[in-house]
Amino acid sequence: MAGNEVILSEEDLTKNLAKIEQPAGGDDGGSGGGGSSATKLHIITFSEFQSKILELENEKKSASSTLKLQCPEVPQRLRKGDEVYYEPQVMSFGPYHHGKPNLQAGETFKLKLATTFFREFGIPAEGIYNTIIQDIEVLRNCYSPQSTKEYKDEELSVMLLVDCYALLWYILCVCLGDHEEDGIGYQDLSRIHQDALLLENQLPYQLLPDPSELANDDWTVIFQEFLGLSTDDSFFQEFFGIKEKPFLRKMKNYCCRMFLPINHNLNPKPEKKSKPCPHLLDLYRKILLGDQRSYPTHSKTASVKKGPGLVGDVKEQVMASFRNVKELMAAGIRIKRSPTRHLRDISFHSYGITACLRIPPITIDNSTKTLFLNLIAYEMSSDVPHDFISYLRFLDSLIDHADDVKELQSAGVLQNYLGTHEQVAEFFNTVSSNLESNFHAYKDVRVKIRKYLKSHYNNKLKMWITQCLNVYFDSPWTIIAWVVATLVLFFTAVQAYFAVFRPK
Repeated sequence: MAGNEVILSEEDLTKNLAKIEQPAGGDDGGSGGGGSSATKLHIITFSEFQSKILELENEKKSASSTLKLQCPEVPQRLRKGDEVYYEPQVMSFGPYHHGKPNLQAGETFKLKLATTFFREFGIPAEGIYNTIIQDIEVLRNCYSPQSTKEYKDEELSVMLLVDCYALLWYILCVCLGDHEEDGIGYQDLSRIHQDALLLENQLPYQLLPDPSELANDDWTVIFQEFLGLSTDDSFFQEFFGIKEKPFLRKMKNYCCRMFLPINHNLNPKPEKKSKPCPHLLDLYRKILLGDQRSYPTHSKTASVKKGPGLVGDVKEQVMASFRNVKELMAAGIRIKRSPTRHLRDISFHSYGITACLRIPPITIDNSTKTLFLNLIAYEMSSDVPHDFISYLRFLDSLIDHADDVKELQSAGVLQNYLGTHEQVAEFFNTVSSNLESNFHAYKDVRVKIRKYLKSHYNNKLKMWITQCLNVYFDSPWTIIAWVVATLVLFFTAVQAYFAVFRPK
């Protein structure tokens, strides 16, 4: 269900409002029949009806409360043999994987990074530790009780202190390109990046600097650069390109504001309007999805349907079938890349005989599956809308075979560093299978495509023109050939005319 909502169907309501009795005897009221058991519907009283409502409300509240951990675990039903995609390879952050034997080298390395952080900036670790331990219950409740029950307040505070500032120092060193000075080799960069974006490796936002608290969004630029989603290259290069400032001074210019508001971060102001990102993975998801489309699909005159028919309309839109890329192109729909990389930037426009579907570009490589699975696990274990899952389901509806991947790659929408086209097609067909998407996401795009296809296949003239365009004008070379052939025929006709009707 989209958004993890609890919805009772009519059948469920009937089951909760009635008690099914099966008589022990073979017949009821003197009916003959041997050993057949009949079911009898017992209608409850109004007081029982009210108690049932209260019981269901309590069950709903208890179920929703378990889904709102700030740093949740991966749901067990998503693991099923895929544990390797949810476990860190080098470093653990937080209590879920802390102390595992295969991560002992990472624990030592984290301690070195955190120590370097405090030494270089001259910040006393004791002051930050005291701030953390004062609010340790708030931080403890960000994780599942099973993962933190074996840690005392002091132990958990030290763990979060080391993990937080080791991660921050690593992020800054990577963004500045000075990671080799701290012993971070290139072979470890991708693995630590991957570890930092695992769902069970997240640190609460109260420990990390809140980008919305900074006037110039300096930390937003830092995190975007670290996540590979930087959109302000000129600012980033201008700042870090100042060569007259030493390395430490440049770092202090960026970081000095982080230490003052740590108490403020642990106790955010109630009047703050924008809700902060719970952790780094949520920030990555928010930036990746984006806010709006570059080409709005809805027209200015479009009206929203209201009234009794709305439920039926939504169901029809959700259940509307979708064609793969090859079939869409055969119907005159051209695939183009969106001007941004935001996953919400998908739009569709019809031009009568032809149409255009714009999709943001995406890169597929060996680390993509790990990132996708953790984003899926985050949406499935929290109360955020399933927008990323909806994006994957949308792509899954476009990709059936290797030819679909080839067409998306030709359009500049997909960059394949994973392997063959068949492997990419299998990846999209399996990564989001049996997942519940947010049917409101891309609903307008799906409906417009369905209406265009319906209009196309009901109009034989459109089908004939589209077929001619696909066969004879599908590439620049065929267009050039048609132009040359037309010119040859024209000049041949002119030559024949003057040969017959030679002027005297």
